[in-house]
Amino acid sequence: MIHTLKLCARHSGRVSGPDEMSFPSGYTVIAGPNGSGKSTLLRAIHECEECRWEGDEDSAFFYFDSETMNPHRSDDAHSGWPGSLIKVRAMFSSHGETMRDVLSLVKFKPGDTLLLDEPESGHDLDWAIRIHKGVLRIVRGGVQVIAASHHPVFWQKAHLIELRKDYVERARLKWRDRLS
Repeated sequence: MIHTLKLCARHSGRVSGPDEMSFPSGYTVIAGPNGSGKSTLLRAIHECEECRWEGDEDSAFFYFDSETMNPHRSDDAHSGWPGSLIKVRAMFSSHGETMRDVLSLVKFKPGDTLLLDEPESGHDLDWAIRIHKGVLRIVRGGVQVIAASHHPVFWQKAHLIELRKDYVERARLKWRDRLS
């Protein structure tokens, strides 16, 4: 589980918002407009050796975005039978069904951290709600989830980190206006 993050010089210049962040256990959503650095922040947590984070050393980190679920991806980021099954099913399934498989087939342990980059990407409202429910289910199992999302459905029951001031309020007003 990650508790705090200090971005390195390279990433702090590419991510809007603070250079230092805290992540409570449970469910955190990074919100901000396109180009504000949501995906960059998740990749920095997952891959950058210069960014400094503090947390539980023995917990596992999992990173999923639409590309990691691409069945034609050449690396073996998700190995073993769950990874193989997810890749095979992804060849014949929608992105939503593949995300559902990730949330149900990968055996997360309490204390693990799941990084999700725009889990709502390419989904209608019903699938976004289903995926959000799956996320909340694994959070109740003791898994920390840090997601980057534009979608207000994913902001529900989450600790929000805004990369641009007042983004969440402006987005909620736009969603409300669209629905009325």
